[in-house]
Amino acid sequence: MKTITDKYIRSLFNSISSELTELVQEAEKMPYTTKNNYGQYLKLLTMLKPLNGLNNAVKLLILAGGNKQGILDAKEILK
Repeated sequence: MKTITDKYIRSLFNSISSELTELVQEAEKMPYTTKNNYGQYLKLLTMLKPLNGLNNAVKLLILAGGNKQGILDAKEILK
């Protein structure tokens, strides 16, 4: 059973998926200067966090196809 938060994240992702996917693809094109590219995801999480909260921003980036471990590493820095 999906929670209201899961439904919200999915709905939000559906409305911004093309933009978010493009941001993730651009981040992945950059040379990995940090482990799992967490440096690029740190930038994206910093941008998304004020709008959606940190946990929701993490979920959105993962849904967009981002490197899960890199996103989780960046999340730990932002905590």
